[in-house]
Amino acid sequence: MNLRRRRGVFWPLLLIALGLVFLLENYGFISGVSWLAIASLWPILLILIGLDIAFAGRWPLATLAAEVLVIAAGLALVAYAPNLGPGVFVFGGGTGPGQSDVTVARGGATTLDLTLNAGATRAYRVSGGATELVEAHSANPDLRVRTSGTSHANIRLDEVTPSGFLRSVGDADIQVQIARDVPTSLTINVGAGQFDIDLSDVRITTAEVNVGASSMRFVLPKPTGDVSIEMNGGASNITLTVPDGVEARISTSGGLLSLRSDNPRLGNTGSASGVFAGRTSVETSGYAGAHDRVTMTITAGASSIVVR
Repeated sequence: MNLRRRRGVFWPLLLIALGLVFLLENYGFISGVSWLAIASLWPILLILIGLDIAFAGRWPLATLAAEVLVIAAGLALVAYAPNLGPGVFVFGGGTGPGQSDVTVARGGATTLDLTLNAGATRAYRVSGGATELVEAHSANPDLRVRTSGTSHANIRLDEVTPSGFLRSVGDADIQVQIARDVPTSLTINVGAGQFDIDLSDVRITTAEVNVGASSMRFVLPKPTGDVSIEMNGGASNITLTVPDGVEARISTSGGLLSLRSDNPRLGNTGSASGVFAGRTSVETSGYAGAHDRVTMTITAGASSIVVR
């Protein structure tokens, strides 16, 4: 009888946990959460089932407490790195060997669709200036590249999963360079860490950056046409640089955000616009009438954003 009552708590706990995740996302404290990302946390379900089977009959209260702690750890992981999705937890190792240096030749590529995937990282740097189409180096861990297409090149660069279940956390030191003259659609999916993303020398057509809790320096590209950039993250410290001559609008939404502009072209010089929840934006004076411009949208949790 006690066991039957105890087992009745298991699935409600999971529903409560899922509800909390999406509630946090709705209020902007975490972002980028999807059912696919939630599904990537399937090992937590195995832990909960194991606890329930092994200990619920003898120690129902202690087992309940342990399950609550496991669910809390899962929530913390989602809040810490909400955008990791598939690839954070994978069944079995990846295909093919990894390497510390990757070079993808230009071939006949006239456009590039580049996706960069990594776990939590100590340092991740992205910039232009590659002689070939893409050049990358990793001190740790190794990298794996997948390519397809000829004139429209599709390239995916992943960390090699060393254990077969969980990506390495905290040790990654990765540098990626992109050809400056090839129109590039860029997607970055990474965990928490320190990031230096300088797109000033990359011909960006569109970009999406999904990160966990992070410290980031982000330099906007020099656009051709209307370039859209979306950034989704957890609690972050973000420094945005708008190069001279670039017309841009930067909009923010999410949880508690502090937005400050130290760039006289965007206003609010040297003073914080305050801590707020909801939406706000700054833009250069020539943005509205410009043909070549950057439109950037940032959705984040508790974050500090400085525009320079």
